[in-house]
Parts: sequence; C-alpha cells; structure tokens
Amino acid sequence: MTDKNKGIMAMIISAFGFAIMGGLVKLIGDIPVIQKSLFRNGVTMIITLIIIIYSKVDIREIKHHKLLLLRSSLGTIGILLNYYALDNLILSDANIIARLSTFLVVIFCFIFLKEKVNFKQVGAIIAAFIGVLFIVKPQLTIQPAYIVAILGSVAAALAYTVLRVVGQKEHYLSIVMYFSTFSTLVLLPYVIFNFVAMSGIQIVYSILSGVGACVGQYGLTVAYKYAPAKEISIYSYFGVIFSAIFSMVIFEEYADFLSVIGYLIIFGGSLFMFLDKIYCSKTYEKALES
Repeated sequence: MTDKNKGIMAMIISAFGFAIMGGLVKLIGDIPVIQKSLFRNGVTMIITLIIIIYSKVDIREIKHHKLLLLRSSLGTIGILLNYYALDNLILSDANIIARLSTFLVVIFCFIFLKEKVNFKQVGAIIAAFIGVLFIVKPQLTIQPAYIVAILGSVAAALAYTVLRVVGQKEHYLSIVMYFSTFSTLVLLPYVIFNFVAMSGIQIVYSILSGVGACVGQYGLTVAYKYAPAKEISIYSYFGVIFSAIFSMVIFEEYADFLSVIGYLIIFGGSLFMFLDKIYCSKTYEKALES
C-alpha cells in the first residue's frame, strides 16, 4: 500500500470517528453542552497522556505557550458551539456546516498570515456560502442553532489558522495534550457546580464520544503524516455521508431537498479546490523537470 493510500485510509477513518462522535453526542440526550464537552476533552486528555508516555515525548519542552493558549481557547469555543449545533440540528446539517472551516481557514490565513488567495479559491468560498444558504434557508427568523453552527466553524477555522503557525513549532502530541488539558480545566469548575445526573448509558455514550473524537483527531494526524493535505483533504467529506446515514438509521432524520443541494454545492466547491491544488502541483513539478 502506498503512502497516499495509507493517508486516504486514515482520513476516511478520521471522518468515521468524528461522525461517530457527533452521533453519540446526540444520543447522550438532554445533558448540558459543557458537561458533554468535558467528557470528550477529558477522554482525549487521558488517551493522549498514555500515548505521550508510551512515545516518550517530553512535554516540558513546550515553548510557545501564547500560541497554544490562543489555539486552545478558540478550539474550546468551537467544540462548545459545535456540540450545541449537534444537539439542535439534523446531524448531517451540523456536520456540513462545520466543514465550512475548510474554506474559512483560507480567508483567515490571507488576513492574518498574508498567505496568497487566488480567484479560484474566492469562487469556491463564495460557492460554499451559497451552499450554506440552501441548508439554512434564511427567512425573517433563522433558527438560532444554524447561527451557532456557523460561529462554531468560524472559531474552528481561527483555531486551525493558529495551528498552521504553532504546528511547525511544537510536537503534535504536545499540541493535542495542551488543548485537551486546557479545555478540561476550563470546563471542570462549571460542571462540578452544575453537574446533571447521568444514567449509565449516558456515561457510556459520553466516554465513547471522546473515543470517537480521538479516532478522528489521530486519524487526521496520521493522514497528513502520509500525504499532503492537497491530495487527501477531500476524503474528510466522507464524514457527511456517515452522518447522513446515522441521521436516517438512528434518529430517523432526513435532509430536505434544498439541504441536499447545499451539501452538493459545498462538496463541489471543496472538490474544485482539491483538484485545482493537484493541477497546480503537477504543473509546478513539470516546470521543475523541464
């Protein structure tokens, strides 16, 4: 199996892990979002700590605390907003809106990191927002959960923008550990004083949602280890397919016709950016060979 195929396999596993996480978050039921998020981050922290000990990564060598704090703060906000959206929207709707972060990162990297943006990328971004309009179907009053979902994707995109910087400076396990520990410590006091009793099955779902998040996070990390993002990022959209299946089979929720059109528009915009990156890369390689 080639490295690219390994990367594709890992990305699909990652998409499945995140989709499982989203489905389990909905199955947990009427439990505060902060409490659900604490379980997710706590499980991630414990699993990451075990991996760090096994891998002998020295977290005492962490140096870029300001960037890591910013990334962790934005990431925590993104998780809370995303979990609220998962609780209040069709699973596939929440999942596809969360994917907007893929496009928003391009905008934020242009604004904050001065990375170049071409007209094709701008066109794909505009198409993505048109797709969101099909999903949200704005009227005089828009369901608040859609606004929250969009804000969640904005927070996630900002976190990924910071990650573009700090990811080159710190070990990926240290970054995950920093983030999960920060989130756990921030959310813990609220949960202690406002804890809502959970049934045994809700606790199991909460723990498993954390495991799903870990599978998603580490699948993503392994995927980018074997292949560049331009070659495999499109496969993360398998998560939308998995979420749609979970919505229909488990929750008996069905996306309407306009939402499906929105999915196709957003997916098409991402596919266009993906293919354009490959074309540019191959053109560059041919130029070097000539």
